[in-house]
Amino acid sequence: MRRKTIGLSANINNDNPIADYANVAYCSAVIKASGTPLILPVTKNDDVLNDYIDICDGFIFTGGKDITPLFYGEETRPLCSNTSTNLDEYQIALFKKAFATQKPILGICRGMQLMNVVLGGTLYQDLSEHDQKVLKHVQSCDPLDTAHEVHFENGSVLFDIFGEKAMVNSTHHQAVKMPGKDLMISARANDGIIEAVEHRDHPFCVGVQWHPEKLVDVDEKMFSIFKIFMDKVNDL
Repeated sequence: MRRKTIGLSANINNDNPIADYANVAYCSAVIKASGTPLILPVTKNDDVLNDYIDICDGFIFTGGKDITPLFYGEETRPLCSNTSTNLDEYQIALFKKAFATQKPILGICRGMQLMNVVLGGTLYQDLSEHDQKVLKHVQSCDPLDTAHEVHFENGSVLFDIFGEKAMVNSTHHQAVKMPGKDLMISARANDGIIEAVEHRDHPFCVGVQWHPEKLVDVDEKMFSIFKIFMDKVNDL
């Protein structure tokens, strides 16, 4: 039986020549969970985007650059980092099409933030904009190490995996500020920063702010995120 195909939203570099890519950890996590990863190059060609939707059984929106603040109704402030309107437009269009199919979606780091923006939410352009003192969310330790604790909401998909709390890795300086339409907050850090969201009505649309793909070989619960995602894909 054919393994289900998981589309990975490509990122884009600033080098010459420009390259579309996805970090190998995403591919490895999908393969370990018995899926076939397929990196989806950046494009705004509607026919190609529709082909992506037809070919793929589920979608992972990956980490990467900051999202251009204009897409959530703000002008860019000094601490917003590298952005790419081309990348944003591609991923926004892909997310809208994927979401409409009801196929499973997993958003990781930027992918969670993109999910939130498309659904009408906003972001902190930098965590220094948060009202209270925040933890260090850009860890300088090994990516296989964990950086801070998160607490999960009872009744969420992630609570079913982790229970009340877990330690996670962390490489972000932006975060969800106002959740998008029908997104429930399913995890927060001890400083109040939103660390995970889940859509109330979609069969499986989950976003996490950390990078579980880097931890699948050292933490069975992190791997369970991908296993449950693939279970939903295989149920189609």
